[in-house]
Order: sequence, then structure tokens, then C-alpha cells
Amino acid sequence: MSTIFDNLVTNENDHTNLLRNIMERNPKVAKVILTYLLNRDVTEDEARSFEFSTQPSFSGLNGREIPDILVERDGFRCLIEAKVDPALELTDQQKRGYPAFFLGNREHHLSFLVPNEWKHTATVDQVRMLLSDNNVSVCTSYWRELIKKLAAVSESLNDEVLNEAINFWKWRFEPNPMTAKEREFLNTWSEEKYSAIRKLEKTIDKARWLFNDRDFITEPERSDIHTYGFYIKRAGSYLLWIGIWTKSPTPLSFGFHTKARNWLRPASLPPAPSTANDYHLWPLESETWEEPEKIFEKVKSFLDTYKTD
Repeated sequence: MSTIFDNLVTNENDHTNLLRNIMERNPKVAKVILTYLLNRDVTEDEARSFEFSTQPSFSGLNGREIPDILVERDGFRCLIEAKVDPALELTDQQKRGYPAFFLGNREHHLSFLVPNEWKHTATVDQVRMLLSDNNVSVCTSYWRELIKKLAAVSESLNDEVLNEAINFWKWRFEPNPMTAKEREFLNTWSEEKYSAIRKLEKTIDKARWLFNDRDFITEPERSDIHTYGFYIKRAGSYLLWIGIWTKSPTPLSFGFHTKARNWLRPASLPPAPSTANDYHLWPLESETWEEPEKIFEKVKSFLDTYKTD
């Protein structure tokens, strides 16, 4: 699993900065995020009117306070406290500082965005009681649910940064339980099997660089543990997928989705050796497994042969 954020987002402050940037990039995305975090409908125009900031400093009753994410406009203030460590509790200073933060005649919200395994949900009830006289809506939201909502809205957007963020957060927050067969595989551990898979991944990366160097547009596919590959795109739509997939009968393959609207397909569908989840798949034979140039040649030949709609 590899995304552009792997070495950039390493702590809680980095996660909050990424979340703020995602909201600032697109009001459609901000609308989805805030509708979930505030537990009320937020329109796209409303989302566009907000100002977003991370770690702003203000003077509270107990000294300097630094909330995670502040969302503001006239008559509205929302504080988002994001937690990424399931064991990390709110500090006493944080709890005491909230009343001073929510002053005045505004619409006030305090949203906790936490891992599903967060061990301190009772703290939210304590904070809610503490803010009972401040007319503050206090909600608890979860990273996994937010990721699902972001994945849904991303389907209608052509935003590679958003897609990379979603893939990064999926890897960070979603569980990946092993099957009995996977455990059996690990019990019969083989260094050759692992190194072979890693070498296949490197071949895929090199093949993607070839396509990039030769004026193709590509997008990495790192959405879950079942795939490792990339897409070839044209005019914002998907053209082909290339890589490793657990649903494919061969180690390396390429193909296209036969139904999704954001895909370009051959004018007449060629017969495919295998299908899976509405994909038509063609194998990349063993001579390509170490030769990204041969992957390029076969895929380029396929694209030259079949015109798309």
C-alpha cells in the first residue's frame, strides 16, 4: 500500500491539516463532511461560506487554547476535535477550555472525530454536560463512516488528491481481518513468495512510469488490500486497469469495467478470457512479470486494436 501521504501525514496534527485541506478544496466535499460531523444538513452554498483553520490559538479561561479544526462564519462556530489514536484521551485543559470557546449568540457545534475503537467515548458525555449551559451541539463521528461518505462523493469528482487521501485513510483506519486460508499461508511462510509479490509490485510501478513518460495519463489504484495497480485515463474517464487483483485468475492482468459510467469501453466488447465484478480481464503472461516494457507493448497493442465509445 502506497499513497502520496504516507510520509507526509504521520501524527494527529497532520491528519487534521489534511482534513481541513480536503474541505477547503471543494465545497461538495466540505458539504458531505460537515453534514456528517454536525449531524445536520449542510448545503453546498453554506459549505462554501465557511472559513477553515487548524490549530488556531485563542485565550481561554485557563490560558492559551489550541483546537484542532475551527469552522467559522458570522453566527456560526464549529470545533472539530480529531483523534487518531484509540487510546488517547482528551486532556483536562481541553475539557475545561471548551466553555470559553463557545461564547456569544451563535450556532455552536463541537464534533469529535475518532477511531471506531476509541476508548474514551464516556468523555464526550462529560463534555456535553459541561457545555449544557452554552447551547452547544456535541456529536461523536467516526473515521470509517466518514471515509465511506468521502468515497461515495469522490465517484462524481475527478480529484486525485481526494482519492489519495481516501486510500490513505482507508489503510489507516479500516480493519483488515485475515481469513483462515491467509493465516494458513503465513504459517507456511516462504520468503520467495513474498519477494515475488514485491517484485511484481515494482514491475507495475515501472510500467506506470513508462505510460506516464509516453504521454498517457495514469492514476494509482491502492484502494484496499485486494489490489495493487493503476488506471489509464482519457479525458477524465477510465480506460484500462493494470495490476494485481485477488479476483483475477492470473498474477498480473489488465481490463476494463463493463458498466460504470465513468469508463470508456471498446465500441464492440471483445471476448475476455475471464471476468470478475463486472470487469473484463486479460492476462499479462509470465514474460511480462519482470518486463514493464512488455506490459506497455501488450496494453498499447490492445488500445490500438479496440476503439472506445
